[in-house]
Amino acid sequence: MIVSHICPFFGEQMGGSERYVANLLKVQTEDYDTHVYTTTRYRDRVGVSEFEGALVHRFYSPIQLWNINPVPIMLRSIVASHSDILHVHSHLYTTSNQAAVARRMGRAKMLLQLHGGVGPPPFRTALTRLLAKRLYDRTLGAYTLRSGDVIASVSQSDLDYLASQLSFPVGRLRYVPNVVDTEIFRPVSKTRSSSENVLLYVGDFEPWKGVGLLVDWIRRWNRHDGHNITVRFVGQGSFFNELLKLQEELKNNGEGVRVEVLGRRMHHEIPSIMHTATALVMPSYWEGMPTVVLEAMASGIPVISTAVGHVSAVLRDRETGFVIDHTLASFERAVSDVLENDHVVHSITQNARALVQEEFSLAVAKRRLDSIYREIPVRTF
Repeated sequence: MIVSHICPFFGEQMGGSERYVANLLKVQTEDYDTHVYTTTRYRDRVGVSEFEGALVHRFYSPIQLWNINPVPIMLRSIVASHSDILHVHSHLYTTSNQAAVARRMGRAKMLLQLHGGVGPPPFRTALTRLLAKRLYDRTLGAYTLRSGDVIASVSQSDLDYLASQLSFPVGRLRYVPNVVDTEIFRPVSKTRSSSENVLLYVGDFEPWKGVGLLVDWIRRWNRHDGHNITVRFVGQGSFFNELLKLQEELKNNGEGVRVEVLGRRMHHEIPSIMHTATALVMPSYWEGMPTVVLEAMASGIPVISTAVGHVSAVLRDRETGFVIDHTLASFERAVSDVLENDHVVHSITQNARALVQEEFSLAVAKRRLDSIYREIPVRTF
């Protein structure tokens, strides 16, 4: 069976869905003829290469719409791939739109897997972006969703939205857990002094991730019970320059809170960066099931997060993590617990890793997807 994964930034901008595909390839290439269709900003990387036994086909995209959406031309190649399964990641990208057209032109079955971004954004955003999202959802987004023979998601809340708000048949919807390699992301022994309190943020520097809110909290939260705290940012996005400015503002702050902006990092660097952290912070407004949360849980790092998307089903407050709302007071309470209650933190990290091993391992995801690949029905348009 030929399985082709369609995703926007594989191997260059390893976001959650790209890391998901990279993890799947570790366990799929023994059973399937596996391919990845993706994009590159660099002409010298266009072409076919190998990764974990899969063939990776890269198509040139010199621009990105809204700094997140590549614009390659790959339709003809997808149609000509003779794939049995098009495993399409997210409905939001032009790569997914072209896969939907290929599905309707060819014989391949299409599993559309969502990684968040379903429905209207639950936060204040620019009017132009809001209108663009609404227009997309009613046109190309709807076309892409309707093209999927089966729609899977790493978040049950996304599936509930499709069923209740868009009237998708429940029989076409499947929950498939996100996945983390627990051999790479695992606890390490370390000792922490009071001068090494690091709150880590990993992800896009964008409004829907709550980065603007985190910046506001840092500005207002100058000290915390005498603790020196560094808030370390890994990623890229529209808040990058503001974070650099904040870093400079707090540079000479002798006590209290400092900011360190690392920018984009390759994914193989994340485990070591994770182990420098006292806690992972994720104040998002909009998520599916963020991979970085599971990676932190697997690494023995406590997570401080809002209960968005499938996070609400995974993080149980003071049992597998610290659940906060979008207020500074809530955030401060969680940070205080992390810094001052070692017994609670130890219990949380033990529970969290056990949960990830049980529900989000490579083996669990593979079994679920093997079953879905076999059962995808044949539909005509």
